[in-house]
Amino acid sequence: MLLSLRQRFVFFICIAIIGFLISGVCGGLLISKFPTSTAAMRIAAVIQSLFQLIIPAIVTAIIVTRRPASFLMIDRRIDPVILLLSFAALIASIPTMNMVISLNSSLTLPESLSWLEETIRQMEDNAARSISLLQGGETVGDLIMNILIIGILAGLGEELFFRGTLMRLLTTGRVNIHVSIWTAAIIFSAMHLQFYGFVPRMLLGALFGYLLYWGRSLWIPVIIHAANNIIYVVWQWIYGPANEGQTPVDTIGTDGDWGAVAVSVAVTAAIIVMIVRRSRKINDLSSDRH
Repeated sequence: MLLSLRQRFVFFICIAIIGFLISGVCGGLLISKFPTSTAAMRIAAVIQSLFQLIIPAIVTAIIVTRRPASFLMIDRRIDPVILLLSFAALIASIPTMNMVISLNSSLTLPESLSWLEETIRQMEDNAARSISLLQGGETVGDLIMNILIIGILAGLGEELFFRGTLMRLLTTGRVNIHVSIWTAAIIFSAMHLQFYGFVPRMLLGALFGYLLYWGRSLWIPVIIHAANNIIYVVWQWIYGPANEGQTPVDTIGTDGDWGAVAVSVAVTAAIIVMIVRRSRKINDLSSDRH
């Protein structure tokens, strides 16, 4: 029996809630027992990726379809040209994303909502402290652990959950592709609970969604997402807390550097056009074979 879109989402939400509860209890107990331990924070992060993201995505795919790998789009061949162009787009967009990050972080709420702004700022500070604790020390071992947990595992888990499952539930339910991509991107950003990073994270989520659409393989956004996270991890490891997380690359496109932003937008747009053309060419070749 084929499940309706509503039934699929009911299963997805129920499984996600169960995973969230398991992760919350296990991770919460671990962190409460070792509140200042980097090792405990890392174990909690692994538990979170597994039970909140990876397992719910896989279980949902198994329940809603007889071909879970095809549903998640993890059985598709990666086109190396699209992958390379996607990575180039990620790098080219850095000045633009820095500008968006700067603008988003400088937003202020009306005076009447000062209490809300103070609460949000406090949440952001708490999240920053948690991330700082998760990243741990400055050894090569710390860098490797951060690449594995923050870079690869988090990138894989988030793409399986938000693009492989959430977005695919929408698209296979005949929801417009652009609505599906942006809906998944908005939820992806909202679930991070960081208001002052909402817009750049939403745009990044939309990029990953379109890369899935154009590349027809979940592994492309997984790799690009992981690459984005790894770049962040490596920069933080190199420059460390002494610079409050700021690196020379983080400043490109900020403080009115509109020239860099204009070049970034133009180059990124040109690369995206190349990705779209490559995607159409592959699609045309596939159609001719059939």
